[in-house]
Amino acid sequence: MFCCRRGAAASTCSRTSAIGGTNSRRLFSIISRGGVMVLTRPNSISRRLMSLDGVILLLVAILLGVGIITVFSATMLRSANEFGTPYHYLVRHIVSVLFAVMIGLGAAILPLKTLPRLSWPLMFLTIGLLALVMVPGVGVAHRGATRWLEFYGFSFQPSELAKFSLPLFLTSMICAQQNKRHGSAKVLTITLPLVLIVLALVAMEPDYGTTGLLALISGSIYFVAQMRPRHIAALAALALPSGVCAYRYSHHFRQRVANFASYLLDPTNTPWHLKQAFTAMGSGGLFGMGLGKGMQKHLLLAESFNDFAFAALAEDGGFVAAVIVIALFLTLISRALMLSMSLDIYFARLLGFGLATSLGLQSFMNISVVVGLMPTTGVSLPFISYGGSGLLANMITVGLLLSVLRSRTEGKRK
Repeated sequence: MFCCRRGAAASTCSRTSAIGGTNSRRLFSIISRGGVMVLTRPNSISRRLMSLDGVILLLVAILLGVGIITVFSATMLRSANEFGTPYHYLVRHIVSVLFAVMIGLGAAILPLKTLPRLSWPLMFLTIGLLALVMVPGVGVAHRGATRWLEFYGFSFQPSELAKFSLPLFLTSMICAQQNKRHGSAKVLTITLPLVLIVLALVAMEPDYGTTGLLALISGSIYFVAQMRPRHIAALAALALPSGVCAYRYSHHFRQRVANFASYLLDPTNTPWHLKQAFTAMGSGGLFGMGLGKGMQKHLLLAESFNDFAFAALAEDGGFVAAVIVIALFLTLISRALMLSMSLDIYFARLLGFGLATSLGLQSFMNISVVVGLMPTTGVSLPFISYGGSGLLANMITVGLLLSVLRSRTEGKRK
């Protein structure tokens, strides 16, 4: 039985229900506007879910599973000491994963045409929440950095929003000015002030690792969008004084750079966190010490379930597990980039590139820190590190990416 819109005449309902045969398509469209969408929407949703890229879904599911195992192994002793049960952090992490997956699937079934409409609201939401962090008494401080907001016992890190809202905003603005006269200059005029505001707010927390990540994501999108060379040069010129200012006025940033430079010049001056990460990975050997058996992550390796989760994983699973995880990330990012760049719609192609780049840079920066190729950034490992904000942001990023790639399969079906 079909439901009619409230206030519709009974005669209209009877007429539409009597239509058949060649007018069935017309009947569907008339009734769908009258309220039958509640009946047809499940079919539409299931069709969209079935058209999602199965390989990307599988890779993300495997990485989430690896993350659950890693978090449990790295937190079981801490959880037992603090809460009397080894499962406290595990349960919290699983709940975060399930919630993030649901939100990510919700983003994945969004129609491609609705994404540009979300760009401005998401950008202003990101800036608003980042500004709220700066308000005394509102932002929550932890280890000298004010990066969190707290709602009813749940903490949230607004800078995570920028990892997908920034690519969406830049892509939407670039496509809106495509083929227009002086389009490149207009794009910079519209987007650059807001991008700089986001970067400044994140740097003020301070969170220089995420600031650098967002700057690289933005620069990559500008570059792939084929902005004029002089505009790209101007953007690159902005990076140098920004880095100099951070080094000059931030003791925390200056100390990290100095420690890393000292390590490069003399490996015996390895920073404490990095030394413990090396010890954990080295003790894992080829095949690892087994789930939860490695003690380095429990005793001396700080953030073993967050920023240094890769080291904890290598201690338990050895060199083999570490290589497998790197291979999973490489496969995921390369497939996302390959499929995105093959799309016919320019907006979808550019947005897919930006979202895949966001995930790829996060993975690269985190693993590079753990193996000693970069100074500590505070950037977590996607899908594996503990933390609800990061998981949610990464799953929304994947969801938007799948929504973009769905235009490829739906186009073939049509």
